[in-house]
Amino acid sequence: MTAAPDPGRPEYEVLWRQARKAVQRGQVKLGYKAPSPAAAAAVSALVGRPLEAGVGTTVPVADLGERVASVFGRSLAEVLTAVHGQPLAATTASQDASRREWTDAILQAALDSAGLAQAWWASTWIDQVRRYAKIAPERLAAPARRAAAALARMNLTPSAPATWLTRADLAAEVGGSLSTGTKAAALALRAAALAHGVDAPRGRAAETRLWERCGVADGLSTVLVSGFPGTPGPVGVPLRSLPDAPDSGVVRVCARPALMEAATGVPLVCLSGRLNPAARTLLSRLVAAGRTVTVHTDFDATGLTILREAITLGALPWRMSAADYREALDLARAHDTDLPALDGDPGPTPWDPDLAAALRAGWAIPEEVTTDLLLSDL
Repeated sequence: MTAAPDPGRPEYEVLWRQARKAVQRGQVKLGYKAPSPAAAAAVSALVGRPLEAGVGTTVPVADLGERVASVFGRSLAEVLTAVHGQPLAATTASQDASRREWTDAILQAALDSAGLAQAWWASTWIDQVRRYAKIAPERLAAPARRAAAALARMNLTPSAPATWLTRADLAAEVGGSLSTGTKAAALALRAAALAHGVDAPRGRAAETRLWERCGVADGLSTVLVSGFPGTPGPVGVPLRSLPDAPDSGVVRVCARPALMEAATGVPLVCLSGRLNPAARTLLSRLVAAGRTVTVHTDFDATGLTILREAITLGALPWRMSAADYREALDLARAHDTDLPALDGDPGPTPWDPDLAAALRAGWAIPEEVTTDLLLSDL
């Protein structure tokens, strides 16, 4: 006769702790991260799907209850009472309503203190935080105040910000960390996503992009430059230490380091495939200083997106016309260079509408193919 499974096994400890919190708070789902491979294996068998140690997931409370009843022959409440030695606290409908009102009051007060109570997204944010953020009202007030204070300093309109803050500076202003994983950061990003009309970010890269939409940069944001006053050789400079504009002349901007390695003695900015906050700020300052800024990128969807963004900052295209694209194709054929397919929609090319038609050839052209042509301009 097979012995009945033991819910008191240490492998279940974290699961039961999270389940107890979820049940007592009336949550629909609970968050779970297996602390060890043994715990992952045990809980995987219980919930009926594979889990990995150290990787977070969510488990519907109702589904867990069904699995618990099937495996242990007892309800989830009975198992939790047995393993913790005390019954679950009864939660009445009136208590649930009281906690929801408490949560709403905390969030509303935070918005009031930051002057954001009338923001068009405010009521939706409050509703989403109450329903999905899984922060008990006892622990909500401080992160809500920090999040609201941060939002008051962020750019919440869907347009390129004119000025930048580093996240560290913003955190210092609001009196607490805004690092990934903190409650204040999560609350602020949820509101920022609503304000900008985008999905809530999933993962560090998506969070960074949303912070940048709001004019908040990673303090490590750098841009590669050469030929600037006091910065003769190729060097990465951070957002806080961008070089002064050259006294006169044209500043060229390229997509890849190959051109910068081949060119000397002229002001060059390398975007390294991305118009990050440091690069965006430098280009804006150069244009504001009266310098002509010309930009060359890869002929692909990403490169053309970068060029469109640079043009909104006042930059001009550099060898990015339909004729330049066809010349680059001829160069690639002459040198027997294999080109990648043009994946994705390249988007509009308002600086030369004929380029959009030329791109129907279907080939992307990395900037390295045109290095000799670009060098001839320098």
